[in-house]
Amino acid sequence: MDLKRLAAGLEAALRAIRPRVLAAYRQPAAPEEFKADGTAVTALDRELEAVLAPALLALDPAFGLRGEEGGWLREGDPAWHLDPLDGTANFARRLGLFASQAVLMEGVVPLVAAVYEPLADTLALAWRGGGAWSAGHRLAVPRRAPAACMVHLDIPEEGPLAEAGDLLARLRRGVYKVRALGSMGLHLRDVAAGRVDGFLGARADPCPLHDLGPGILLVREAGGRVSDGAGGDPLVSRRRVVAGGPALHDFLAALLG
Repeated sequence: MDLKRLAAGLEAALRAIRPRVLAAYRQPAAPEEFKADGTAVTALDRELEAVLAPALLALDPAFGLRGEEGGWLREGDPAWHLDPLDGTANFARRLGLFASQAVLMEGVVPLVAAVYEPLADTLALAWRGGGAWSAGHRLAVPRRAPAACMVHLDIPEEGPLAEAGDLLARLRRGVYKVRALGSMGLHLRDVAAGRVDGFLGARADPCPLHDLGPGILLVREAGGRVSDGAGGDPLVSRRRVVAGGPALHDFLAALLG
């Protein structure tokens, strides 16, 4: 399997959506719409999935594809897991922090992934064993001591982080700064790109692979450590994610207990 070729095809598909996103972003925000699970959805989510899904399926007729909005469009293994708009609630309010992302998974092993931020026209790309890249530069996770680190945080409505105020207080005392952007893809992309040092997230329900897979592969290929905080693979449990350089990873994992 030519992973580098597939990565190039994924990049081309994602970059092609930019005119659609820019046009939609310039329009007045529509009344917010929510799915049965309580997450936001917009016409752009559906439009982008309708464009991206066929482009990804065309890269190899043997691969499956599961989209966030449409579910399984073609079953198979490996399969693409597509999130046409990660950070939909941000887009719906015209807060410019959102991304389009996809990952090719073989079981629970990510093979190829990209996170594309269309407003900034920046794309981070990785393939297994080939490193993580952006604008021709290889990405590397920072390795600062925890006290000097900036950490992205995912705080859902339910789960360990939402219900443990003492944990958040200990986190804030132990690192330099804490930020939350509302996009899993951008959180983990920023870790891989060295914009921040680490990420901590914990949810009550399993997180979809289209949310977790792209950023996790980016961080791994950029030399970072990623776990569920207890030595396991977060792509198996899909509830807790700890990412960063070795010292920060261990500090964050200890916070989760």
